[in-house]
Amino acid sequence: MGGRGSRSSFAGRSTSTGTVFRQLVGNAQQMQPQVQAQMPPQQQVQNQPPTQNNTPVQPGALTALSQMSDDQLAQLAQLAKTTQLPNHLNDVDDLTQKFVYTAGLNARPTVMDQAAFNQFMADNHIPRSQILSRSVSGATYRVGNTQYNLSPQQVIQMFTQSRLTYSGGKVGGQALGGGTYFDMNGGGNTGYGGTTMTGVLNPATARVITTSDLARKAQAFAASHPKFARAVGAYSGGTFGSKNNNASIYALAMGYNVIQRGSYHNVIDRSAVVIMQ
Repeated sequence: MGGRGSRSSFAGRSTSTGTVFRQLVGNAQQMQPQVQAQMPPQQQVQNQPPTQNNTPVQPGALTALSQMSDDQLAQLAQLAKTTQLPNHLNDVDDLTQKFVYTAGLNARPTVMDQAAFNQFMADNHIPRSQILSRSVSGATYRVGNTQYNLSPQQVIQMFTQSRLTYSGGKVGGQALGGGTYFDMNGGGNTGYGGTTMTGVLNPATARVITTSDLARKAQAFAASHPKFARAVGAYSGGTFGSKNNNASIYALAMGYNVIQRGSYHNVIDRSAVVIMQ
């Protein structure tokens, strides 16, 4: 949901990467025929568990992606291309959204009240200068014959509560790839809307890579994973105003869920952040 309005670990688990891969593919294949029904706007923001109408949260999805073989990643990428999304995710045909949905990267962020949030920062020695901000406005868009009208608070609720991850930047651009953009500015308004969501990177789950490192590593990754590279295309990093690039897909395949350039952070996997309620 990066443009709308503005690790999980296998430690202690016996599940193999191959088993998780089969679960990922099986989940996506089973859900495709069932996601065509319209989803009313109010259902987007309800804090509901996964159902048969959506790809469920896949435990260890990021770790599983980073451990997949070239063949497995290529198969997943090809499947993502043909995945039929629920309408509220399908406002723009976007490969990152399809890949995130197919991979089951739907874990929610940790949400805390102010007192718990401050204690979390103190316990983890996070200075206030590292608070992330995302300012949002409302959003109105149409998918088919359905118009969605979201308030700024609903846009925030989609990030914190929705059972599915909305991959943003589809309309406004994907300078750092598809995802949810935050500015590490200490908690101030970013100028993109009157309502601001604040949080911090979760030290236990955030896997951050800079745009320069991502571009460099993606070239080597494409060389070692040629089938995956053919499936998603040569690495296409973000530029101002660019859309539907594959920067976030390469990052996820290599085990990263946050892309950073300067103070800006693109959160691809919501579990990478802790949000103050």
